[in-house]
Amino acid sequence: MSSYTCVCKRTFTTQNHYSQHQRSCTQTKKCLSSALTSFKDFVTQRKKPRVSLAPNESAVVITLPNVLPACRTNFADEASASPLPSRLEDPVSPHNPSQDSVDVHHRNFEGGNLDEEDMSLAQRRPRRQNRRLPQRFRDVLPQPPPTVPAEVRDLLPQSVGCIVSPEDRPGLPARSFFRTPANIFGLVRQYFCAMPPSHDPEEYMTMADLLFIPEAPQEPSTSSNDSLYHPYPNRSSFQLGNWYWNQGLQKSQADYTKLLDIMSASTFSASDVTSTCWKNINSTLGVNEYDKGDKAEWQDEDAGWNKTPVSIEVPFSCTTQTPGPRTYEAAHLYHRSLVAVLREKLSSPRDDKLFHYEPYQLRWTPPHLDAEVAIHGDLYTSPVFHEAHTELQESPGEPGCDLPRVVAGVMFWSDATQLTSFGNAKLWPTYMYFGNESKYRRCKPSCNLSNHVAYFETLPDSFKDFTGGKGMTSECATHCHREFFHVQWKILLDDEFLEAYEHGIVICCCDGIKRRFYPRIFTYSADYPEK
Repeated sequence: MSSYTCVCKRTFTTQNHYSQHQRSCTQTKKCLSSALTSFKDFVTQRKKPRVSLAPNESAVVITLPNVLPACRTNFADEASASPLPSRLEDPVSPHNPSQDSVDVHHRNFEGGNLDEEDMSLAQRRPRRQNRRLPQRFRDVLPQPPPTVPAEVRDLLPQSVGCIVSPEDRPGLPARSFFRTPANIFGLVRQYFCAMPPSHDPEEYMTMADLLFIPEAPQEPSTSSNDSLYHPYPNRSSFQLGNWYWNQGLQKSQADYTKLLDIMSASTFSASDVTSTCWKNINSTLGVNEYDKGDKAEWQDEDAGWNKTPVSIEVPFSCTTQTPGPRTYEAAHLYHRSLVAVLREKLSSPRDDKLFHYEPYQLRWTPPHLDAEVAIHGDLYTSPVFHEAHTELQESPGEPGCDLPRVVAGVMFWSDATQLTSFGNAKLWPTYMYFGNESKYRRCKPSCNLSNHVAYFETLPDSFKDFTGGKGMTSECATHCHREFFHVQWKILLDDEFLEAYEHGIVICCCDGIKRRFYPRIFTYSADYPEK
């Protein structure tokens, strides 16, 4: 049977009792403490900090005393078997920043220099410079797609596009590609042409266009003739007016307490309130800007808003007094010309600079594959946009015109909006975006890339009176709602837009080059009523 003997000469037959005895044995604790102290003295005397020397200083030799306390542990026996030399023959070389990135700093405190044996392990550890984070913690900022090299852009012709006669019209060129150098992520742009594009929006792309950086709120500027509490003349009048209009129609005991707090405040002046003309202030608050003139609401010539009546043909069954279709004028559609919005977009230097005239493919070669893969992100890099661009370039152009032809990608979005938390007042706005612009800029409200083009209407309540109340079936009501919505889209997609869709519109861009733009509708995001 095996036995276990402790330092205190006690013997145990089981390991469990022997382990429990060691936790409370005084002589065992003293022996362990003596061994730890010996090891600490050994490490302290052996590891001395290396001091950086100036280039004109000579190397020094550090002498280490050969003093080790005796210890009855195994560690002491191993240390005595391999004694330390009395001198370190390797001198300390001057510090070379190109070869050594370790810098040891002497820490001086108010009481003087702190000995190394009194330092903690973190204080004795040398400080490494130019240390890189582990790869899992590294983050690379986004970067725009690669740009066209400057030496290639200098090879562009002086004039792009001209008007030629039909007999001098050249044939269609053979399919060729133009590729840009790769960026830091290995992304390459591939154009479906032999020459680089005449306009490269990625050249003007900045980090602010790729990131959402909230701007600091700007303080509202007040003019000299308008006070801070306009239309109220002073603070006391504003506080009373705010209490009257914004605390509900029925006043409670809590509202009465708020009124007492306002009147008992040190900033409240009774003389300012007595001289206030409340009737004129209330009239100013209730006046609409359209009430000041004969100009009808929405009729803003600068914004290009138009008002068009919307009417549909309502079918009546043969059982009614007047069977057959009858015209019903439901409402008026407020809308803008889509072609005018396109011209306004390309005439703005801020929007034209980042407008992609030619689509491209974004290619990437993964390290684990032998072939390139296509990266899909924006609409102008999608296959459907490439197909529309290729179809337009390969189709016969307008007679006598050799201007560059560009696809203007149109994206519509509409949704009904509830205006108040009570009642049924709502609007149905419609917005138009251009897919030639980056999605990172379209999603930022500060870029103002959303073009407001229309306010759709729904059939009013008077439609039930026109149809005779309950005499119309649900199928007929669904048909009328669908026709009413389609008639509004027919007004929005007018003859001018259809002409531009088929033959294009010539616009002189901000870079001085005339191009022929062909609008194409790619997406329409809507809620259930538009189905």
